[in-house]
Amino acid sequence: MALPAPSAVAPCQNLDRLPRGEDRNIGAGYAMAMAGAGAAVLYFLVQAAVTLLLPFSIGNATPSLFLGFAAVAFLSGAVTVAGLITPVAFVAGITAWRLMPTSVPYTGAVSGLLATLLVYVGPAVIGIGGAIVLAVLTGGVVAEAVVGVAAFAGFAFVATCWITLPLGIVAGTLYERSRSPAE
Repeated sequence: MALPAPSAVAPCQNLDRLPRGEDRNIGAGYAMAMAGAGAAVLYFLVQAAVTLLLPFSIGNATPSLFLGFAAVAFLSGAVTVAGLITPVAFVAGITAWRLMPTSVPYTGAVSGLLATLLVYVGPAVIGIGGAIVLAVLTGGVVAEAVVGVAAFAGFAFVATCWITLPLGIVAGTLYERSRSPAE
């Protein structure tokens, strides 16, 4: 297997300076949080570009409409990255590295993939649990609530997996490579 360039591993080499970052699992959480934030920023840049093009595609492109769309796109991206994706990716990284034995070949890549999938599954399970509780308390149909949350989670996966899966695998690989001595 070809080794990554030293400059590619550099962002992961100083994670041990963060609180408890010397612990392999916590350091992996930091690495996955960086990957999650990077993937989210990339996704929202693409979303913002598409959103900014929307007023022009409908033929009513006024400067105020353009700025309104831009503000909504960037604000939704910032709130999502800071409040949801980065913390969930941190916890998913810790969980994935704790679950994955070091004897597994390509531990970093496999753990990075697992952590990325946990970023989708964890909130979906919590959301389904919350939907069930809310449906029971309000007298709603439980099946509709569960299907709604599952559909939302599925859409989130389909909309973002093109960037999150490769970035999670790369981040996991680079993190593990930064922890092992150069060969």
